[in-house]
Amino acid sequence: MAKLTAEMSNFIKKERDPVTVFVGTSSKDGIPNIAAKGTFISILDDETLAYADTYSVKTLKNVRQNPHVVIAVINAKTYKGYQFKGMAEVVESGPILEEARKQNPQVSSVTKVKVKEIYLLDYGPQAGKKVA
Repeated sequence: MAKLTAEMSNFIKKERDPVTVFVGTSSKDGIPNIAAKGTFISILDDETLAYADTYSVKTLKNVRQNPHVVIAVINAKTYKGYQFKGMAEVVESGPILEEARKQNPQVSSVTKVKVKEIYLLDYGPQAGKKVA
């Protein structure tokens, strides 16, 4: 597993702009999909991220068929960001779902992602560099 650093956590919590993150999935046949997520983006621990599912029909279907996902967080003004690749698990009950529903009652589930690899999304010669 890859571990988020304090700098990465701070970026996710305070520096990303827009606040929306992008989640990439693919079907069991390898058909890609990208979705914007703006509700309940959370760091559960230094190896696990989570996002809320609202109206996520294709994304949820893909995660259930193929748990490999990627989450991209960026700051469009500073040209910095991170890409987190990992394995997803859909959570349909429990404390994490209740926490997400405090922000948006329409949340149907939360997807937890155990991070396996982390890459830079910075502009310039470091773009795409694996950092964990």
